Amino acid sequence: MTPEVWDYIFHQTNSLPKTAIKKEALEKMRNEFTYWYPVNLRASGKDLVPNHLTYYLYNHTAIWPTLKEMWPTGIRANGHLLLNSEKMSKSTGNFLTFTDALDKYGADGMRLALANAGDSIEDANFETQVADSGVLRL
Repeated sequence: MTPEVWDYIFHQTNSLPKTAIKKEALEKMRNEFTYWYPVNLRASGKDLVPNHLTYYLYNHTAIWPTLKEMWPTGIRANGHLLLNSEKMSKSTGNFLTFTDALDKYGADGMRLALANAGDSIEDANFETQVADSGVLRL
């Protein structure tokens, strides 16, 4: 990508760059960019605050140092759902889908567990919310 192509897509310059990339492709890239930008809110996991989310801010201010309207206006850091006191994720293999949880605990049990899970700054731990017997513990 040449600086002219970069500027045309990301800085919205008016002059069509001299490039082998077809005009239709350039317009598609530019339209995709303008569909998503500026960013109002980025939602991510709290474990990404010290790396991805910090550099997310740095990168935007470096790319558009004088265009503050292109800078992110908000970041939401989600806590984790814990299953048996471990972060629930696909990579750990302890992932419980919502459908599986409904099958195991029922709709009322899940409603109560989820309603109670977000009232503190602690991560939501379903081990303490829903007992293995299927009886809800609060």
